[in-house]
Amino acid sequence: MQMVDAAQRLDWQGWLRGVIGALISGGAGAVSSGVSISFLDPAHDINILKVMGITFLVSGVISMLKFLAITPVPNEVTIQQTTVLTQTTQTTGKQ
Repeated sequence: MQMVDAAQRLDWQGWLRGVIGALISGGAGAVSSGVSISFLDPAHDINILKVMGITFLVSGVISMLKFLAITPVPNEVTIQQTTVLTQTTQTTGKQ
C-alpha cells in the first residue's frame, strides 16, 4: 500500500502533459519538412504525407526521450494548508 500512497502524491497530470507536449513540439517540424520538400523538388511525385508522418514520429520521439531524460518520474505534489484568523470587534452605539 505504500507504493500506491507514494504514487498518488505524484503530479501525473503535469508529467503526462509534458510528455505529450514534447512529442507534439518535436513533431511540429514535420510540417515544415513536408512543405519544404514540395518546394525544393516539385517534379518528383513524393508522398508528402508519408514523409511528414515519419518525420513527425522520429522528431517527436527524440524530443519526448529528451524530456524523459530530464524528468523520468513526476514531481511530488506538496499541499500546504494555511489558516487565516480574523478578529472582529463589536462596538456599542453609546458614546
